[in-house]
Amino acid sequence: MPDYIKRANASSLGNLRFVSTASLERGLDGSYETFYEYFFAIYHCSYAEDSGIKERRLELSKTYPKNVVVVGDYFVLTGEAAYQALRAYYYTLTITDTLSEEYREYIAKRLEDVTTAHKESQSLPIPIDLTEGQLANDKKMELLTCIAIGNGQVVLQNKA
Repeated sequence: MPDYIKRANASSLGNLRFVSTASLERGLDGSYETFYEYFFAIYHCSYAEDSGIKERRLELSKTYPKNVVVVGDYFVLTGEAAYQALRAYYYTLTITDTLSEEYREYIAKRLEDVTTAHKESQSLPIPIDLTEGQLANDKKMELLTCIAIGNGQVVLQNKA
């Protein structure tokens, strides 16, 4: 690192970076690793977990077969299928009483943002089917995370 760049926290890693859900989606290559990273970034759980979202996505893929993009052994939903998967996920989080009120409010706002993006994409003269990664992408979180990394506020936890 050049001498003229000083970090607020000397132990912050200079090589940390934020990867948006849309970028993770563009990087899908059909491999287990890239899909699991993508899935976790959107649904905050492992693809191996019994969370209900895998089953919901599978149902939606059967209901909306034209809104499925196959990537290796996995798939990405687009359009109405992507919207319904995210809507179900976010709605479930908003009514989960084990989460803090602040987090549920944040998720409710994310649900509004996803709904707006989906409606706007479908109301164009030629509708555009946004993908799960595009709909789930949170520009505000991306900006704030990048600022925190740049400020040296994100550090590795010391292993005790």
